[in-house]
Amino acid sequence: MKLNQKIIERRRILSISILLLVFLFIIVSPKISDSINNSVESVFVKVNGEGVVDSNIVIIKITEKDISALGGWPLKRSYYALLLNKLNKFNVSKIGLEIFLASNNSNQKIYNSLIINEIKERNNIVLSAIVNSLEKRDDKYFAESLLLPELKTEYPESKIGHINFVDVNGYIIPQKIIVAENEINSFSQMLVENQKDGELKINFYSSFEKFNSYSLLEFFAASENNPTLKDKLKNKIILIGVTDPTIGKSVSTPFNDVLAGIGIHAFAVDNILTNRNLNNTYYNYSLIFFSLIILISILTLKKYQLYFYSGAAIVLLFLSHLLFSLYFLELYYSAFIIPLVSLILFELFILFAEREVELNSVFSENEILLKALSTKESKLVLLERELSKTNEPPIELQNKIEQLKEEIHQIKLSNELNETPHQIGSENERKNFFGIIYAGAAIESIVKVILKVAPTDATVLISGDSGSGKELVANAIHSLSKRSRKEIIAFNCAAIPENLLESELFGHVKGAFTDASKDKIGRFEAANNGTIFLDEIGETSEKFQTKLLRVLQSGEFQKVGSTETQKVDVRVIAASNKDLAEQVNQNNFREDLYYRLNVITIEVPNLNKRKEDIPFLAEYFANKEAEGLQISAAVMSVLQENSWKGNVRELESSIKRAAIFAKSEGRNIIQLCDIPDNLAKSGRTDLRLLILNSLREKGFSHSAISETAKELGNISRTIVSENFRGIFFEEYVNANYNFNQAVSTIADSEQKEIVEKIKKKGETYLINIEKDLVKLESSSFEEVKREFVSKYKNLPQKYHIYLDEIIQRTINNLKHITPSVQFPNKNYK
Repeated sequence: MKLNQKIIERRRILSISILLLVFLFIIVSPKISDSINNSVESVFVKVNGEGVVDSNIVIIKITEKDISALGGWPLKRSYYALLLNKLNKFNVSKIGLEIFLASNNSNQKIYNSLIINEIKERNNIVLSAIVNSLEKRDDKYFAESLLLPELKTEYPESKIGHINFVDVNGYIIPQKIIVAENEINSFSQMLVENQKDGELKINFYSSFEKFNSYSLLEFFAASENNPTLKDKLKNKIILIGVTDPTIGKSVSTPFNDVLAGIGIHAFAVDNILTNRNLNNTYYNYSLIFFSLIILISILTLKKYQLYFYSGAAIVLLFLSHLLFSLYFLELYYSAFIIPLVSLILFELFILFAEREVELNSVFSENEILLKALSTKESKLVLLERELSKTNEPPIELQNKIEQLKEEIHQIKLSNELNETPHQIGSENERKNFFGIIYAGAAIESIVKVILKVAPTDATVLISGDSGSGKELVANAIHSLSKRSRKEIIAFNCAAIPENLLESELFGHVKGAFTDASKDKIGRFEAANNGTIFLDEIGETSEKFQTKLLRVLQSGEFQKVGSTETQKVDVRVIAASNKDLAEQVNQNNFREDLYYRLNVITIEVPNLNKRKEDIPFLAEYFANKEAEGLQISAAVMSVLQENSWKGNVRELESSIKRAAIFAKSEGRNIIQLCDIPDNLAKSGRTDLRLLILNSLREKGFSHSAISETAKELGNISRTIVSENFRGIFFEEYVNANYNFNQAVSTIADSEQKEIVEKIKKKGETYLINIEKDLVKLESSSFEEVKREFVSKYKNLPQKYHIYLDEIIQRTINNLKHITPSVQFPNKNYK
């Protein structure tokens, strides 16, 4: 659907409004955007996989097991003194004691001198200190007070470093903190003798377990028993700290759900040594950069916005990942993720809204026909111009022009008649005689016979084909008779098995046969002093005909299983769709019974012999479905031309179906698109025929759907593809689920290539239905229909009935097979 400039501007304003709201949200809710940034970064880290940490760092971790074995926490300082002594003997480069040795334990002071001796001997030990009330001002960190380890007060030359860190969109260690007039460097900075200012944002690019490490007890044991340990630790940076989460503070990282403080400082040392710390220099600048890119795209784009925003999100994520992986550069990821996702959702809403309007309101079938008419008329003008420029026009061009003229004429005629309600001439008047609707002489003569016969008790034989109205004639006779105070008892002889027929009509006594648990009144007994209507009397056996003859002659009968004779006063009206006289000649019907029934004969004509009544019947049935529902002149013409093999019953069924489709589209007129296709396959130009003919002309090629949509006035290809899906469903059901027959009817060609293309399409439709049913695992049609909303959504309403039948049939089939069935090999073919 082409958007004009006004719509583009309105869309642009809405997009800018969404962008402004999103950035306002980012500013107002920094925690959410920080959470998104951290999540994206965590994904980048995990995608890259665990890196290799610096092998110059060795961890001696004091575990929960060590603490328990060495007498609980805090450990005696003699253990630290012993540990430092052993490490110094191994010629390590630096030793960092991440454990804060407070001065509030007098029992530990006696061991301080041992530790101080080790510090004095090598001067390579860094002790940990803690600052209080840390805050950032003007890119510098300040603290109110500094807590020094006890050893620092006893030996002021001891090296110290603070072990504080802050959690602000990641874990940051201030490299220097100003306390009063003094400065204190970070613990990690002191270990590598790096004097840089600013902050260190830690990059947890691996798991803590990747560091070379020993538990305290493991180290003591190895120092005694492992002669190679000295070489392994020579010139290494040793970090000593607690990993028991109940003692020290812990954090969560991409590769460690629980990481102790010693782990934070181990990664800080590693980041300084390898220059892998995170670089957030351009963090805030990237917010402005991403905002400008998105704003410029909104202002310049006129189409394909959804594709651009989706592509931009993917490209920006890729570039952000690349910069992070190569340079550890952090960007404000939420500054493009939140806006672009919001704009994508907005564009998807617009897209679906346009599709909904396009499918459900903009293009009715008649409007599409008008668009097709306009397209064909434009094409005709071009061809006629081409013809006028040629002295000897080719026959092919002339034929094409004549064909186009005929198509235009048919569309105009069909569309005009399809919009105009049928008007019945004033010279005719519809009559309703006890439900028998008529206007012509054929039924009028039958009415006159009924009026004469009804007051008598004479037996009447009604003949006529199925659906012609024989039961209505019987009801009219009964209603005008002196027996009308009782309801007529109607009975279809062909609907009951032969072995139960006698019991149904004459009744039975208890114990007459296996299932006869009580006495039963038969139809004749129920009709006593009234009328019984025996339909399809020609379907009965000779044995039954004998018993029926007795009732007609004397009114006497015996219940099944009884010797007692009962007598009834019943008027019999019989009907048959067979020629009983011919059945008598063929010895299929008792002659004496025939003459007993044939006192008065009424022959009901077929509907095709009383076509003058069709408009009156059709309008009567339409008004039964909806008051004021009209029938178009085009539809009425088709109805009058049809042969109506099913007679009045078929006509009523067709009108009922058409009324449902008309009402579903909000129309008060039945049009050609509403009536079954088998009523008028020729002389009818509607959307179904236009689409099918166009696809046939194009050989159902790969581009046939798009070309047909263009040919019909640049309508959506979805309309064409969904109509074709509906056509397949309709033909498949009408062919009694014969797949090949349905394909052959649609193809209207013997070319193998065309047939195979349609087969492939049809198999896809049916396989998709069956696969989804197997996944759903439900045998309730109503539940399935609720879940299959998408399969009905764009399918034209008139085809829903066929999809219903296919789904119900598939559900029944699945009850008898296993879900592992090979779908393409099912009996679709």
